[in-house]
Amino acid sequence: MSELPVAIAVPLMEDSFDEKIGAPSTSSNGKRKANGDHDVDPGDSGAGERQRGANGKASSSGAGARMESLEVEVKAKGSGSGGASGRKIKRYEDWPGNETFFCGGACVTGPYYWGILGTCLLILIPCCIYVGLVAFPLFDEFESDGDMPGGYVILVVSFALPCVSLISLFCSGCMDPGIIPRAPPPQGNVDHLSRTRNVEVNGHMVVVRYNETCNFYQPPRAHHCSVLNDCIERFDHYCPWVGTTIGKRNYRFYLVFVFSSSLLCIYTFACSAYLVKMRADGEDTSVAEALRKEPGALFMMAYVFICFWFVGGLSCFHIYLLSKNQTTYENIRYSYDRNSTNPYNRGCLVNWAEVFCVKVPERNCDFSAVVVESSRAEDES
Repeated sequence: MSELPVAIAVPLMEDSFDEKIGAPSTSSNGKRKANGDHDVDPGDSGAGERQRGANGKASSSGAGARMESLEVEVKAKGSGSGGASGRKIKRYEDWPGNETFFCGGACVTGPYYWGILGTCLLILIPCCIYVGLVAFPLFDEFESDGDMPGGYVILVVSFALPCVSLISLFCSGCMDPGIIPRAPPPQGNVDHLSRTRNVEVNGHMVVVRYNETCNFYQPPRAHHCSVLNDCIERFDHYCPWVGTTIGKRNYRFYLVFVFSSSLLCIYTFACSAYLVKMRADGEDTSVAEALRKEPGALFMMAYVFICFWFVGGLSCFHIYLLSKNQTTYENIRYSYDRNSTNPYNRGCLVNWAEVFCVKVPERNCDFSAVVVESSRAEDES
């Protein structure tokens, strides 16, 4: 598959050096007219000397003004690029996007990172209730029946599924989703730049757009996230439950979180229902009476039933997208199945392997690297 580089350079024509410093004309008459001179009689030597003296003063003052202007411009450019005398900082401290950084730039999340903490509580608190009021009573029932292995399996799975769900949640929410660093602002006139370009991907022509915020043509499948205010490789969507954008680097962890949460809902509901059934069968009571005796199981069945409508439906949707090699953004915007051919679809198995069977791509930017503070940060301070 042919892809554009991460940041596509935009060649621009700068103004010539002569135009910047105002190069004089090669015509002497033109020079005199530009300096405000008048024609002088060659016979009038005194007038000629006076005129030449005035020309020399005007030329000297004009050249001095031009050199002073050029010197100011060079100094301004040097200060804008950040000199060696600037304060050294970590790159994330001067980052123009809306991301929030932790651990010296190692953890990257969105501006509303508390969403991931809320999601963590929605998983952790019910799981504690489930383990204390459902899992351990089930273990006691298996132990009393002499089925120790079955009881241990119940406990192991009851701890393993929440751990997988929480770990994948924080992996997807605290890592760089595929942020593309911005290019330097273009110099000169940019009106001649085309807003779009066509590139070939797997034999199909794909339109890429010029991003005026990031100053480059976006690679195929990249999109500018309005929440993070940065371009993201293989942009899928912004997820408030995870607190960040889902992109090329964290998509697999997001899928593991969604799939494991769905399995956790199914498993919790099944174990809670089984405990109610054992209570009803063992004490020869009705199901309603058993539910009154096991309020924890009743709460968990109601809670995960509601949650499964969200995570279960999301799991089915992403299974479909993954099989077709589509992103959420592409499915909503382009509608490949109805309007055009998906240039990224390489077959169901290969599509899944592209997500789960490859190494996580390297970062496009090292946020913990030490850099010289730019003038933008100094101006803001």
